[in-house]
Amino acid sequence: MEPPERLLHRQRGSSPSIGRVIVAALWRYPVKSMQGERVGRLELDRRGVVGDRRYGVLDLASGTVISAKRDGRLLAASATLDGGEVVMVLPTGERTSGTGPAVDAALSDWLGRPVHLVEAAPERRATFESPSDFEEDDSELERWEGPPGSFVDSSPVHVLTTASLRALVRERPELQWEPRRFRPNIVVATDRDGLVEEAWVGRRLSFAEAALDVAKPCSRCVMTTREQPGGITRQLDVLRHVNGEHATNLGVLAAVARGGAIGASEAVALVGG
Repeated sequence: MEPPERLLHRQRGSSPSIGRVIVAALWRYPVKSMQGERVGRLELDRRGVVGDRRYGVLDLASGTVISAKRDGRLLAASATLDGGEVVMVLPTGERTSGTGPAVDAALSDWLGRPVHLVEAAPERRATFESPSDFEEDDSELERWEGPPGSFVDSSPVHVLTTASLRALVRERPELQWEPRRFRPNIVVATDRDGLVEEAWVGRRLSFAEAALDVAKPCSRCVMTTREQPGGITRQLDVLRHVNGEHATNLGVLAAVARGGAIGASEAVALVGG
């Protein structure tokens, strides 16, 4: 794939209100809070990204679906989809495919408590937990329910721009502003400056086939501070800075207005407003 900067240079006919914008990277996360997979194409339906947060690790004692907000260890595992079947690689080195008792046993042994890998159901809502104080994992837990049919926290699609990441690097260059900290589905490259996507709320992002209605800014949480594979260290100052300087927000959340495929390097148009 060409570098985003070269694609931006070649793109023509862009709207002056949005600048030159292309799809720089696409991600899906088959199991909630595990590492996901970067892909060249995403399929969207009315519920969101097909295959995204399709599975969750259910804690049998509490009845909640575990998030890395509550247990950061989940970020040390990875999940992909292979022919529609979920494949996980655990930090122990064990590789599992699909669902069932053997998979549950491997997850339970790793996490040290009884768990069950479950698939999201169309009419079922999951309950999640998070510490009330992101600086103290042992603080009082907060509970909430996600939307039916998926294990996303709230809105189905998360969009983040390279402009926002550049702005944060300028503000706090000593911190790690890796896109993987923020778990976006779509990273878009833009030649504009600042947290530009916040101005897209209430407008539509139109791709060649699909379209998204931008619903609200994405309020960040303890997930952004967690250690992850690949050299991402625990940094509480990431969230302290976003909370203090940007009202807890980074990126935007969107709903699917028109289903279809989104491909890497596609141009993006901003509609409405």
